[in-house]
Amino acid sequence: MRSHADVIWAVVPIKDFASGKSRLAAALSPVARAQLACAMAEDVLAALHTAQVAQHVCVLSDSAAVSTLAVRNGATWLDEKTVAATPGLNSAVAGAARVAAADAATALLVVHADLPLLTANAIQRVVDTWRHLPDTGRVVLARSRDGGTNILLAERPEEFTYHYGAGSHARHVDECARLHRVVANVEMPATVLDVDTLDDLEMLKDAARAGTCGSHTAALLSTIDPTVVRDQMEAAP
Repeated sequence: MRSHADVIWAVVPIKDFASGKSRLAAALSPVARAQLACAMAEDVLAALHTAQVAQHVCVLSDSAAVSTLAVRNGATWLDEKTVAATPGLNSAVAGAARVAAADAATALLVVHADLPLLTANAIQRVVDTWRHLPDTGRVVLARSRDGGTNILLAERPEEFTYHYGAGSHARHVDECARLHRVVANVEMPATVLDVDTLDDLEMLKDAARAGTCGSHTAALLSTIDPTVVRDQMEAAP
């Protein structure tokens, strides 16, 4: 445990809003899907800023619209095309890790942008878990409902190989074993729900009614007719 020396960069990868969340097309219009992606990203950035665990918060994207979001929320925009050696999320995150390490970061906190239940307390728990791991090379993973990796906090991030995609949590655990890293897993309601499918959307609407999702997302959902969404979901193949 070396918390006094930790320098954490937080990175939030964000796709262009106009092309994201295509699996929600049966329930939401293209405009509504873009608005939802933007609202969830704003809630994630707000949670990161409130948590105050990172010395630097970055948005990783190749979209001009997303760069505007970054500026509006006090984050730095990392142009994916300038940091990634090859196209794709894994190369982009690896590039961000190199940039962070070159600027004296000792750890990288990668947080997906579609976590509308994420809170500052949940982020703090991830970081506290990481800080209390023994030795160096510490890694904490927060798994999604479908076996993905919603949050990853890795020490010496430039040495880590990222394996985002289907089943990434298991592959990241394997990567920790390969590098002889100390790894811990955290699972919380605030970190487990990422919104990709119609079922996820229904769960999100339940959370909004219960007051447990971010304010930007809740405000947007209040403008969407739940009857129309439900009817479209039931009609979807």
